[in-house]
Amino acid sequence: MAYRVLIVEDDAHARENLIRLIQGVSDLDLVGMATTIGEADQLCKSLKPDLVFCDVMLPPDTSFDWLMKLEKIPFELIFITSFEEFAVKAFRLAAVDYLIKPIAQEEFNLALERFRSRREKSTDQIQSLLKNLSLPREHAKIALPTLNGYLFVQIKDILRCESDNTYTTFFTADKRKILVSRTLKDVEQMLEEYRFFRVHNSHLINLDYVAEYFKGEGGQVKLTDGAVIDVSRRRKEEFLNLLRKGQ
Repeated sequence: MAYRVLIVEDDAHARENLIRLIQGVSDLDLVGMATTIGEADQLCKSLKPDLVFCDVMLPPDTSFDWLMKLEKIPFELIFITSFEEFAVKAFRLAAVDYLIKPIAQEEFNLALERFRSRREKSTDQIQSLLKNLSLPREHAKIALPTLNGYLFVQIKDILRCESDNTYTTFFTADKRKILVSRTLKDVEQMLEEYRFFRVHNSHLINLDYVAEYFKGEGGQVKLTDGAVIDVSRRRKEEFLNLLRKGQ
């Protein structure tokens, strides 16, 4: 059985590239193309696609403006975007698939593999993305991959993250430990705007949960859950400056 695919893209070159990539995959059936939000809405209702490749910027609006109006999103989405666009960090937090223009064959293939896997699981990634874009920062959530799908955790409830090679353990305010297959570097990039600071190669902490700092070569920091974590010597001054400024 082939998956019904719709392209929503107003750039002719990007659209032609997507057509070429899709036509090279045996289980994809390109059923339609749209260049505006209005066209996309009509075609989704009439063609009922399984998968939509959707550009983020569709002047004068964005695809988010359209998606937020839908009561339910009955199709899978892979967003098309550019490096400089604001949405990339939001995609990562919600574990939503996106492709960077110009789309590379390898990245396209990986996105399709994830799409096929998602078809077998029930997740709320798109809803999480839209909420993160529309709600205040203090209500933002991060999608943590599990064996059965994704666990959505409020960022403000994460105390700290600890590295274990290619895995990271999340420690939450309700005393949960969540092990995910992500490097601490990836997690740091996603959380850097939410008052998280990497005090050590193996530790990323939420500054809102700092209880005490103990002097030393690098020193140690104690969090409200009682955890005591070493601060590396080279990160000490930046960390103390953030604490003094309350940032």
